[in-house]
Amino acid sequence: MAKKVYCLYRVSTKGQVEKDDIPMQKQRCHEFAKEKGWEILKEFSEKGVSGFKVSAKDRDAIQEIQRDAAMGQFDILLVFMFDRLGRKEDETPFIVEWFVQNGIEVWSTEEGQQRFDTHVDKLMNYIRYWQASGESLKTSIRTKTRLGQIVQEGHHKGGTPAYGYQLVKKGRIGKKNRELYDIEISPEESPTIKEMYDLADKFGYGGRRISTELKAKGIMNLRTGEPFHYSTIQRILRNPMYTGILRSGDSRSEVIPELQIIMPEQFDRVQNQCQQRSVDYEKYFIDGSQEEIALQNGDEIVVTRPPRNIPKRNTGKTLLSGNIFCGHCGGRIFASTARKSHHSTAPETFERVPIYKCYNRTQHKEVCDGPTTYRAGYVDQVVENLIRGILERSKSINEKDFVNKQVQVSAAQYQQKQRKAKADYLKATKELSKWEALMLDSIEGTCVFTPEQIKKRMDAVQTTLDDLTQQISSFQEQAETSAKLAKELAEQHQNLLSWAGLFDSSSPQEKRMIAAQIVKAVTLTRGYGIEVEFNISEAQYLGGMEMG
Repeated sequence: MAKKVYCLYRVSTKGQVEKDDIPMQKQRCHEFAKEKGWEILKEFSEKGVSGFKVSAKDRDAIQEIQRDAAMGQFDILLVFMFDRLGRKEDETPFIVEWFVQNGIEVWSTEEGQQRFDTHVDKLMNYIRYWQASGESLKTSIRTKTRLGQIVQEGHHKGGTPAYGYQLVKKGRIGKKNRELYDIEISPEESPTIKEMYDLADKFGYGGRRISTELKAKGIMNLRTGEPFHYSTIQRILRNPMYTGILRSGDSRSEVIPELQIIMPEQFDRVQNQCQQRSVDYEKYFIDGSQEEIALQNGDEIVVTRPPRNIPKRNTGKTLLSGNIFCGHCGGRIFASTARKSHHSTAPETFERVPIYKCYNRTQHKEVCDGPTTYRAGYVDQVVENLIRGILERSKSINEKDFVNKQVQVSAAQYQQKQRKAKADYLKATKELSKWEALMLDSIEGTCVFTPEQIKKRMDAVQTTLDDLTQQISSFQEQAETSAKLAKELAEQHQNLLSWAGLFDSSSPQEKRMIAAQIVKAVTLTRGYGIEVEFNISEAQYLGGMEMG
């Protein structure tokens, strides 16, 4: 009676599949079974399954073959080569041994039967898959290295291009004499990418809100014909390729201008927004963002307030979000709504108005003794008037004169101090060299100074040199800091000028974004005491405008 055979065929990539089949392995197994007089009962084809990366427990074919083997439904497992069973040295050899122990012969058309009659058989079985694993690892390294080289050369590494791009043939020929694909911006898809980034940058929208906005505007995913899923938008907002940078693993290309859909500055702003809105943002900064604040009752406490220049939430009708705090407990205040009137007969009973609520007072009354709620309309009006005044005054500032007055003068002073310190360092170096020469004369008895006297003077000069080295480094750092601050102030002034022209006509979302840039913290206390703290660069800027 002919032995019953199960055949397993596998290729690692779908590109190796020919017309939905694996013909070479299949043909060879059929020929081998015919030569042996075996009967093939069932065939399994794994297409695009890596024997190195995918565990046997996650391969449906292996699982089904093992179940049938346990029930004795076939006699022989036949493969083209043993590495078709897998390439994991810590797993595959034991799977092969399991089949043999369960009465199944394991054969390869090229390598014969795998037996376990002796310890040498077991050792050879393990060595075979150890070598196969090593070859897979080497192949993986070679592939990653080559893909990295391809993107560094500014070429498409293969696969489906990111949304916003398309593949074209421009006559570039590969080593197999085939014309290769290049990548370019898609004129049909790229406007949607710009729209997504503009919504995120200008209004602070996240993936879900952008998805809703695009759907309302009738903008669909041209590849699927469906609305954009929010997770797709989130991936797009985090992809540096839209700045013109190709990537593969850790490899990055230089910026390729013809592939740039989004400017790097806008991309960085959106990444900053994504980070600040993440649920782990405050935990991430818990060690570096602690500051001591004074409460209304005079107590001082330490709170964690991570740097934030975008609203925590950009929804609703309030102006502040994520930058408003309670002066009685130091905790955060959040936006909510309340009924305008609680009188049952009042016409506005069911009308709701925006309010600010102290989280601690609402949830943990023993922590806070301040008011629970504040009317948002009053608070926002005070802060909005202050912001409007700042923006108006920015128009009368001469940027060059202001920056010179605030920063560049001090930068020049640091540079002057650094030049003097370098001159003193050179002078001290020459003096040290002179004393080193005298030390030899002193040892030989041809100098009026004793070695001890010279050593004492050399130590003093060396101490001076060490101090001057620290001073030069410090002056250099202070000069660079001043130059950086000058640049920040100039950019801040340009931002203020641009905001000044659109603040009054802005949407609530835009106003909230502008307020978050200018205001670091608003602290509320009983009786509508309102204290406003500006972001660092803004505070210096405002100081230059001499605002009270």
